[in-house]
Amino acid sequence: MNPQLLAIETDKNQRAPRAHFIFRSFRQMLALTWPFRRLILVGLLATVVFAALHTLSVGAVFPVFKVLLEEEGVHTWVHRMVAGERLDVEFAAPSEADARSVRLAKVSSSSTLYAKGVRAFDLISSPDGLPVKGLLREVAEAGSDSEFTILVEPAQENVSGYRGSLTVRPKPPGFEHAAMLRALGLLPSDASADRIQVLKYILVGLIVLLIIANTCRYAGEVLISKALLRAMMSLRATLYERILHMPMGFFSGQETADLVTRFVQDVQEIQRGLTTLFGKFVREPMRAVFLLGFAFFVDWRITLLLVVITPITVVIFVTVGRKVKKANRRLLEGYGRMVGALTTSLQNIRVVKAYTAEEPERVRLRKVDCGMFKQQLRLAKLQAFTSPMLETLGVFGASIVTVWLAGRVVGGDLSPTKFLGLGVVITAMFDPLRKLTDVYVRVMRSTAGAERIFGMLQIPIETEDSIGTIELKPLEHGVEYENVTFTYPGADQPALDGVTLSIRKGESVAIVGPNGCGKTTLVSMLPRLFKPEGGTIRYDGVDVQDAKITSLRKQISLVSQDAVVFAGTPVENIAYGNDSPDQERVRDAARRAHAEEFILDLPRGYDEVLGERGTTLSGGQRQRLAIARAIYRNAPILIFDEATSQVDSESERNIQEALADYSKDRTTFIVAHRLSTIQFADRIFVMDRGRILDTGTHEELLKRSTFYRNLCETQLVSDNNQ
Repeated sequence: MNPQLLAIETDKNQRAPRAHFIFRSFRQMLALTWPFRRLILVGLLATVVFAALHTLSVGAVFPVFKVLLEEEGVHTWVHRMVAGERLDVEFAAPSEADARSVRLAKVSSSSTLYAKGVRAFDLISSPDGLPVKGLLREVAEAGSDSEFTILVEPAQENVSGYRGSLTVRPKPPGFEHAAMLRALGLLPSDASADRIQVLKYILVGLIVLLIIANTCRYAGEVLISKALLRAMMSLRATLYERILHMPMGFFSGQETADLVTRFVQDVQEIQRGLTTLFGKFVREPMRAVFLLGFAFFVDWRITLLLVVITPITVVIFVTVGRKVKKANRRLLEGYGRMVGALTTSLQNIRVVKAYTAEEPERVRLRKVDCGMFKQQLRLAKLQAFTSPMLETLGVFGASIVTVWLAGRVVGGDLSPTKFLGLGVVITAMFDPLRKLTDVYVRVMRSTAGAERIFGMLQIPIETEDSIGTIELKPLEHGVEYENVTFTYPGADQPALDGVTLSIRKGESVAIVGPNGCGKTTLVSMLPRLFKPEGGTIRYDGVDVQDAKITSLRKQISLVSQDAVVFAGTPVENIAYGNDSPDQERVRDAARRAHAEEFILDLPRGYDEVLGERGTTLSGGQRQRLAIARAIYRNAPILIFDEATSQVDSESERNIQEALADYSKDRTTFIVAHRLSTIQFADRIFVMDRGRILDTGTHEELLKRSTFYRNLCETQLVSDNNQ
């Protein structure tokens, strides 16, 4: 099976069932932020403060409209509202600024006035002849134990109502009205004296309120971003550590490009989702809730608006969200294929140019890009659909409420100021609801990347897949393979089929055979790069599966066919894995590997930064640098895997001299195709189709093994004569 398809199929099998999406995906995503919860909580608190202050700034339109549109003024309006609450009645707006009586618009059945027979449309006045605004002010600002005498003039239809003076005791004002009174104290005492001056005070207060609100918003966003960036750093570190400890079998069925995409694109999707979740997903609903609460305070029937649009909105969110998640998952897989296509062509640009394959490579990338385009367009359509749809629903609901409110204005039940103020509140309420559509789409997109990453984090790593507890010491006796069997995933034939052999301490053995016979697999089993399906490998009599994997690998130095050079200096490459290298030991290893001669020719010598993958070095130089790395490690076992198959004769001679010098008194496994490389081996193992056919010295095998003679004539000798 294609490795990319295998990776995708494996990843699909790890996906959580849709029914568990909310519980599992959100729980895992939110768990990433738990170590940074203090920053997030402070950020969320600042966000809530912003939402509350923003609602107050929207509510400031009411006093502005009062100043501009009505003669009543802000002070009288506030006093009328507070006095009405304290007496359990609702006063109508005075018809004139200096009126001596005020009409009752509504009398609650729980009011003491109602028990006395006072009803709606009755007139209330002060026995002292105070103007209405003075009477309302005294009632609104009175202490809890104060009593007032008022005059009641019943309406014509209230023929049996109360007439005359009446003593009342106002109840304490509620929190909202008490706050209104405190805010009123910031305005000039006489609102009617200079409306422009009052308007200036209101607007200055509004500006100060917005400055504080947006400062809280800034602080909240910065704190949340700081926490989430740290969480993503932690996630990448965990993911990288996890991948580094994955068994080799994992990499045989996984594209490197797909892994890179998970590091970059998938983690970024999670970051965007969490940023949206803790940003807009908290801020916008809080704004909507506070605005709804304010509208409820002004007129509770405004909640009918949400009753109209909420069920339809939820259905749209759920339907669109599922499609977004599916499309983004396919898009992330497309990013992996694109990175793979780019990496392959750019790393092999010499071959691409030599075979004039620029056009086929362009076409190949174009096909990948077209697949990504389809998913990106699908996401764009879904995202473009939700906002207009919700806006249409909002306009529909707002239109219904507006007609209803307008009817109340025409009927005299609602003032123009209140009508306009509620209109502003409704409009402001739809802004956070509209933004929530983008929030839902973004969070759903992030879950696709989250499932791919968390699915990988659930795969057992080498240390979790091993119960080894024995700490190994340097080799004292030897290594034994007993009936070892291994088959690569998806392969029809075993790479190793009942291999049995024994190597003594200090012995140099060569392993030869045709390509694909299992040579590299055989030596890879010793450091547990692969786990045998059957049989046992023993290190001084200890099953390597029972040994600590780190202690086992510290006993082995590896020089592979594809000499790996990391982007760094020669010192960093030779002392790879050592944070504090011994400079003299590094130079000694370079001299013994015949690498110092070309290192000193570099512009900065040992401090020269080598190019990525050592592209500035020749094949022989890279191999000698790899041998210097093995020498610096100074492990008792050396695995030399076809390390001279791609170098010239001079480089081969230098490598063989370094190998002969270093392998003295060490147990050495040599996998090679060249006769000159294996002739000094103490023993040679001949392999074919995963089995050991014969073993002996070069001379012994030439005499008795027809297969070995043919191998020497067709491969070993011909390679040596190149």
